[in-house]
Amino acid sequence: MRPEPHDLSQGAMRRWIAAIVALGFVAAWFASAAGAEVRTWADKSGKFTIKAKFVELSNGKVILEREDGKQLTIALEKLSEADQKVAADLGSSESNPFEAVKPAKKSATKKKTGDEDEEAPGAKPAGKKGAADEGDGDGDDGEGGEGPKVVTTDWSGATELLPSSTNEKWALSIAAPEQPVAAKKGRGIALPGKIDFFEKPSGLVVNPACGRAVVGYFLDRPGQGAAQAKTRIVLCDLKSGKRLGAGMAPGKMAPLALSDSGTQVLMRREEFGPGNQDRLEIWALTRSGIKRELEWTPHDDLERGDRDVPWASYVDEERLATVSSGGILAIWKAASAKPLAFMKIHGGCRPALSPDRKYLAFLADKQVCVLDLATLDVVAAQPMPRGHMPWPTMTFTPRGTRLVCAAFDRVYAWDTATGALYRDISLEGAKIVIGGHFIAPSENHVLIGNSCLMDLESQARIWTYEGHDAAEMFAGVCWFAVSGFNSPGALVSATLPHPAARDLLEKAVHSPDFFVLRPGTTVMLNVAGIQDPGERQKVAAVLAQRLEANGCRVAPNGTIELVASTEMGKREEVSYHTFGQPGSRSYSVQNYLSRLRFVYQGQTAWEAVCGNVPTFLSLKEGETMEQHLRNSERPNHEWFGAVEIPKMLQKPGPGNSTFGTSQVTTTGIR
Repeated sequence: MRPEPHDLSQGAMRRWIAAIVALGFVAAWFASAAGAEVRTWADKSGKFTIKAKFVELSNGKVILEREDGKQLTIALEKLSEADQKVAADLGSSESNPFEAVKPAKKSATKKKTGDEDEEAPGAKPAGKKGAADEGDGDGDDGEGGEGPKVVTTDWSGATELLPSSTNEKWALSIAAPEQPVAAKKGRGIALPGKIDFFEKPSGLVVNPACGRAVVGYFLDRPGQGAAQAKTRIVLCDLKSGKRLGAGMAPGKMAPLALSDSGTQVLMRREEFGPGNQDRLEIWALTRSGIKRELEWTPHDDLERGDRDVPWASYVDEERLATVSSGGILAIWKAASAKPLAFMKIHGGCRPALSPDRKYLAFLADKQVCVLDLATLDVVAAQPMPRGHMPWPTMTFTPRGTRLVCAAFDRVYAWDTATGALYRDISLEGAKIVIGGHFIAPSENHVLIGNSCLMDLESQARIWTYEGHDAAEMFAGVCWFAVSGFNSPGALVSATLPHPAARDLLEKAVHSPDFFVLRPGTTVMLNVAGIQDPGERQKVAAVLAQRLEANGCRVAPNGTIELVASTEMGKREEVSYHTFGQPGSRSYSVQNYLSRLRFVYQGQTAWEAVCGNVPTFLSLKEGETMEQHLRNSERPNHEWFGAVEIPKMLQKPGPGNSTFGTSQVTTTGIR
């Protein structure tokens, strides 16, 4: 059944409000890297400062313009060292930062004569209509001109796709793309510093077809309404290592995707609460600034969080893909926001685009599926090893030899060509928050949760990276976005693992005690912590059987100890909502914990805990809630036979962490 269109009953009201809000402040136009932002400049002594914007650097002289419009000149060498770098960077920028680049495929760049703006490829001027356009063209673009066309999504012409494969056997061929040339490794791209303490980073997106990146920020001061929020985006060229421009517009938005031409950005409303990340806009980056071309709410007929759009990507020059939190994968015509096809997939899934941009991988119906983007057929599908996975995030390795999925407490890796499962890695007890972000720096490494680097071959958690806002891959290099306040930020490039981490891994893997648990390890079993004597031997027998199935021996002289225990927790109030009935009711329940730990030389190498209080429950006929909960007030001994026991564990470090931790700064990895 196809989604039905839903009219925005308050659309006109919203656009009038947007127009009024725009009169309240002047949104910064996209300036060239010559700088249109007012910042604080200091002399070399630090005694004298001035608020001004950069105008020009010529013959060793810096021209600044004060907020009252008056200009002043100062010798470059008299500025502070930090400001000298800023001025030098701004002074070296190109005069036309948003000149379109040639897309990877055919170019649809449309040029106009005279002094008119150059339009982004595939887009129509804001406020104008064409045969493929929808909406009324009213609104405001935040720059005193016409606003974006507001499009009401019409699903009637979209094709519904099914997540069933057209091929009986998994067989994929991914042509490893020629790696584009990136800027010199280790060289950073200067980013403007935060303009306010309350300005927060909102995202980093990269499009390998054009070799460009967009970094986003939003400013939302406490006590101010959403109408006063502002969004700032910075456009960078990763191939040349240059910042192309930065500018500001009204509203609280986050970048989701960058077009193949590098001149259009898909932005999403970024407000707190479920249902408040639902509206999309396409911003064209023209010679004259930001042009807000299109606005639409893809799933305005859905409720609360189901309507949010957590993931999107341009799949080629003319189309983009989105996924809603409710699990609707949609393919759109980018120029008109017209839906071409849609499919019901796993809710919360974040798909992955293959390196050759031929396939899109995702989860649906407890299967891992691959969609051919040319034919819109699912050409490969197979069951997930353990069925359902909450909030799965997918990624391909740079050459496409492996497809990797991370979710909650597990990482899966498949051979892309055959679909064979390469790795099944448990993260339970590792204290890693995936957070919907997952990239592969190489064919054998993944960066989980923006910070934890894991080696797929050894299954070792190698290194932790901190201090950055976001990380994305381009040309085999990881680019970290690092913010600065009262000082420039930077996009910093690095090859992962960096040399120090790579050297330590090499030494650790050849160390005899690197893995403290592996097939062949002798494990000492300790069930003394099971409070019920009648259950103690049952738990011991189950755990011994499971350890032996993993290839381990169970004996009193084990080199690592598996400790099972149960304990009484606190009594707590738990609320349940009955489906079909309004409101909820609270019950007092006694909590019990079941715990399982691997302990090596006094340190916990792995731990898993289970409570007895059910999250969801189904009553038997004639049973009351009180009776059901009272029957559950006991330790969950059955859990010991169901919990996943890892087959391999690395030697524990401080806090059960990685080998080491590095800070990512504006000057590189430390």
